[in-house]
Amino acid sequence: MNKIGYILSSFPVLSETFVSTEMRAMERCGHEIQPIAFNHHDGQYQSHDGSLKARTIYLCDHSNVIALKAIPLLKSSLFKGLKFALCQRGIPIKSLIGNALKLVYIAQKTGCTHFHAHFSQAAAATAIVAARLCGVTVSFVGHGHDIYASPQDLSLKLKSVDFAVAVCLDMAHHFKSLAPQANTSLIYCGVETGRFNSFRGQQPDQHCLGPQKTNTGKLLFIGRLSETKGLFTLFNALHLIDRNLRPTLDIVGDGVLRGALKKHAVELGLTAYINFLGTKQSTWLIENARHYAGLVAPFEMADSGDRDSGPVVIKEAMALRLPVITTYFMGCKEMLTLESGLRVQPKDEAGLAQIITRFYAMSTAEVDTMVENAYERVNSHYCADLQATCLSAMVEMAS
Repeated sequence: MNKIGYILSSFPVLSETFVSTEMRAMERCGHEIQPIAFNHHDGQYQSHDGSLKARTIYLCDHSNVIALKAIPLLKSSLFKGLKFALCQRGIPIKSLIGNALKLVYIAQKTGCTHFHAHFSQAAAATAIVAARLCGVTVSFVGHGHDIYASPQDLSLKLKSVDFAVAVCLDMAHHFKSLAPQANTSLIYCGVETGRFNSFRGQQPDQHCLGPQKTNTGKLLFIGRLSETKGLFTLFNALHLIDRNLRPTLDIVGDGVLRGALKKHAVELGLTAYINFLGTKQSTWLIENARHYAGLVAPFEMADSGDRDSGPVVIKEAMALRLPVITTYFMGCKEMLTLESGLRVQPKDEAGLAQIITRFYAMSTAEVDTMVENAYERVNSHYCADLQATCLSAMVEMAS
C-alpha cells in the first residue's frame, strides 16, 4: 500500500481533531502515515495525538540545504510542477519551490508515495508542486475557511491534483462548478465511534427534566468562538425564551469573539444562564456529555463567506447519544434527519428559541428514540474507519 505523507500547515491543533482521526484510521487500513507540517503549533492539542506529534517532520526545522539535496531526485514530471508554481498566485514562487524541494527530499528519505494535504491553501499548493517534482501522486481535502472565505487558486488546484476531497455535498457541488472535469470525491470527516460511546451499556442522565434541574437541563456548546458558530444568534434566542423555561448554556471553547460574547450576554441579562468554561480535551466531552440535556450548534455563514462545512462535534454528540439542535446548513443538512435531530434555519433567532422550547417539551421516550436514531446513523455513515476505506481506495486508484 502507498505510504502517505500528510501535508499540514501546523500540527497538532486542538480543534482539528479530524486530521489525526483520519491518520489513525488510514493506518488501520494498512497505510504507513508520515505527518509533515510547515510549523509547530504552539497551542494546545489533544493528548491522544501525542504519538503522531512525536513522529511529525517539521519543514521549519530544516535548512535550505535539504532543498538543494532534492535536485538530483527530480523526475521528468517536474515541468508540471513548475507550470503550476508559475500559474498559481497564492504563494511567492521562491517560498513555494523551496518548501516543495524540502518535501521532495523528505519524501525520498521516508518513502512517501502519496501526498495528502489538509486545507486547500499553502499545504495543498506545496504538495502539488512537490508531487510533480518527484513523481508521486497528490490529493487535498477542503474544509471551510480555505474554500469559502479565502480560497487560493482553487480551480487550478482542483485541476492539478490526482483527486480532491469534499467533506459535504455542498462542497462537492462547489468543486464541480469550479472544475467540472476534476476528480472530486465526497468523503466525510469521520469520528472514532469506539472512543465516543460512553453511554453504551450505561443509563445517561434524564434528558428533558426542564431547566429547573440544572444538572440535567443544561445545553452544551463546543467549538471555537467564531462568527460561523452562530453564538450571537443563540444568545438572542435564549433571551426570547421565558426565563422560567430558559435553559442554562455551558460554552466550551475559546476564540476571538470571547470578549464580545461576554459583553452581549451582559447586555441581554443572560449572565446567570451562560457559563464560559474555556477549552477542553475531547475526553472531557466523553466524560461529561451525560450531564447535559443536549448539544446546541447553530452554525451559520459569516459575513466573509466563512463557514463550517462538516462539523465533527455533531457526529461526536451523535455517537455519545447526546441530542443535537443545529441548523439546516452545509453538512448539518446531511448528518441529521428529521428522526435523529432538531434543526432550524440559520440566523433564525425566533425559530431557534422555538425549537429549544420544543426540545424541552419532548418526552423522555421521544428523546431516547431520536438519539438512538442518531447513534445508528453516525455508526453506519460517519465512522472514521468507513471514511478511511473510501479515502484509501482513492489513494490506491491514483497510483
